[in-house]
Amino acid sequence: MSSLRLPQTNTIFTRRPYSSGIIDSLLELVKDQTGPSSWVLMSEDTKRFLLLFILQNSPYAAAQFEGDRFKTLTLHDYFESLVSQNQSLLTLQAANPLLFKSLLILTQKLPTTAGTIDLVNIESLLHQIKSAGQEVVVSLKRADEVNLFYFMKGELQEAFFADPDSVSKGGSTEDQFLEYAYSGKPAAPVTVQAYYDVQVRAAEDSDLPWPEWRGGIVEYFLRPRPELVFLAGGESVEKKVIAKSRFSIGRNPECDLAINDTVASRDHAVIRESHGKFTLEDLKSRNGTWVNDKRVSTVTLADGDEIRIGDGRFLFVEKSQEPSKKEQAALEQMDTTVMKLDKALLSKTAEALKPEPVGPTSAAEPKKTGSSVVLGLEMLEGKSPGTRYPLKDKTIIGRTKTDINTNDPKASRHHAVIERKSDGYHFIDLKSTNGSFINDQEVHAQRLVAGDLIKIGDTTFKVVEVEP
Repeated sequence: MSSLRLPQTNTIFTRRPYSSGIIDSLLELVKDQTGPSSWVLMSEDTKRFLLLFILQNSPYAAAQFEGDRFKTLTLHDYFESLVSQNQSLLTLQAANPLLFKSLLILTQKLPTTAGTIDLVNIESLLHQIKSAGQEVVVSLKRADEVNLFYFMKGELQEAFFADPDSVSKGGSTEDQFLEYAYSGKPAAPVTVQAYYDVQVRAAEDSDLPWPEWRGGIVEYFLRPRPELVFLAGGESVEKKVIAKSRFSIGRNPECDLAINDTVASRDHAVIRESHGKFTLEDLKSRNGTWVNDKRVSTVTLADGDEIRIGDGRFLFVEKSQEPSKKEQAALEQMDTTVMKLDKALLSKTAEALKPEPVGPTSAAEPKKTGSSVVLGLEMLEGKSPGTRYPLKDKTIIGRTKTDINTNDPKASRHHAVIERKSDGYHFIDLKSTNGSFINDQEVHAQRLVAGDLIKIGDTTFKVVEVEP
């Protein structure tokens, strides 16, 4: 594996042996923290480098670095790779939000400009970035060091160096940027990459309800996912893994399973996962949804059920929900060998994660959001600023006939839903046309905490606590 040194901010622990137990315990520790909300868990062995991005204290995205190249991973693939690694070592850091986003861009995007410093005119690049006046991330790489620079509205906002001692302490961040850019040598040239596309995305399976599973997160993501098997002439033709908690089916090209069938409705049906069960719901389709030759509105699926939508027939195949013997043995062995280390390490980690004391005159810190806290939304920008909306167990937001009507043409008819679960309120985008944003970050699904800002079209809500 090519070596890799990334910028770090607040490192909680470094190069500790992996176990599934420590992953579960760490997520429990960070879940209710009132301080940092973005974390990066890095693991490495002799073959590859893995990264797990944790946003709002829940797994958000994953990637691997192997052969001098990044590759995005689903969370399932991440944990599968993690378990298969030999003697993997973990490093956890609480990441600056801009560093968190920069690392995501590095792993998910292709650069708009790339080349060594002798091919890219660095002053011209800076001039272009300033003239563009937009968000841009620039990477300067020399040997195994990756340094990241975040530009906002054309101005360099943050510089993140893998080795802060590699540049002079005096001068501006732009001076440090130029100093490092010109520090290359023929044997170790500096490579420049500029990213003008800064829209990041969550892993497609980041919304899976893993907290509901009786085991831990590693065990959950190692389970085989159910599949829809398309049948034609009595034989299976194609398989589609149900890799999301809300799996949509219909003629709409944006559906998770898009059907080229005029008999099917655009948004025909949806399969939802909850507490290990999969429920098929017909979305008031024109020609109906059929399971085992019976028309249904809502039904809990069982292994082997045949689903008919339009002229298409699909077999619901639910594989074993337990990890394989090989995977289970690997989990048990790792947990046993590092059990003592885990306890000591987690004790230190819990201490490191404690928030700084807040004085009586300080601004109120964010509040924990659990099942006992009741939340609501306050409209800050939109048709009715100042209006407060209580959240029910299931609250739909959109521009027509919804629990919260934005009356906003940029919002979809059914834009998003907020559901109350055992660990709090979860926001889920319903495949909206213009997307949903929480704290200026586009999201598909995310657990909410008091103080979050939700933007839908031209409407902005603030998440607030309300009296039960």
